[in-house]
Amino acid sequence: MTIKEFSRLCGCNPQTLRYYDHEDLLHPAKVDSWTGYRYYDEEQALTFVKIKTLQTAGFAITEIKALLAADPDTIYDAFAQKIREQEDRLEKIKEIQRSYQSEMKQMEEKVRKIREAVTEAMQAYDPTEEFGINKETYQRIVDQVIDYFEKPALELGQEIDYLISEGEEVPEEEKYLEILNNPDYEVVLEKHGWATVKEFFDDFEIADDGVEYVLLFTVNRDKADETAFANTVLGLVIGRNVGERKNSQKLGCQVMNSKDGENHFWLLREKR
Repeated sequence: MTIKEFSRLCGCNPQTLRYYDHEDLLHPAKVDSWTGYRYYDEEQALTFVKIKTLQTAGFAITEIKALLAADPDTIYDAFAQKIREQEDRLEKIKEIQRSYQSEMKQMEEKVRKIREAVTEAMQAYDPTEEFGINKETYQRIVDQVIDYFEKPALELGQEIDYLISEGEEVPEEEKYLEILNNPDYEVVLEKHGWATVKEFFDDFEIADDGVEYVLLFTVNRDKADETAFANTVLGLVIGRNVGERKNSQKLGCQVMNSKDGENHFWLLREKR
């Protein structure tokens, strides 16, 4: 019978039969070499039922191929195994459902603690000596960081990597200085041997050009809290253009202890 007649017998469309042919599941009994027409035997409808049933039960094409010539007992065992797999999967989903609420609460609590730790660190920090700014300016920076936790970053129109450490030890140089050898970044400014950031902060400007910038500091151990230090730097950079919408500003700041006890700074720009 023609592919149209056979598809009507099987209750499918001819495209399904062409797909089965392409996947080496069910080839036509005959293909006219002149016209290319496909013809099927009635007995092949049983093979079609086997393929369709296995496919509906969730068997992969490779699994179906292996079962096409199998005896009924083997196919029955394959169905039993598939049922066990689905039962295991269903039980796993139920387990996830049971733990969902508790995991959400745990994450909410973790975020709350991080937010409190960052806020506490910044409120305890005195930026006067390091940055030469007054309390009002610093409070705006603190509020800005808090706002970061309250609103999505995209809503703020910026991609800012504020530090959210919870009092971990300041990392050593090796880990982060690797960025200096990263071919995707270039150094646009560096300062060494300085005492406070206010000495050179006005020496550079970061453009709002959609390119990522990284401010990299290695400082002596007398410098204050890493989180407050880095977030103050970021807040001051952002605050330079108050009133302008910075839709594409991408900033990150990394702070770590220096090995030589001196203070060092690099401003890196992503290459395009």
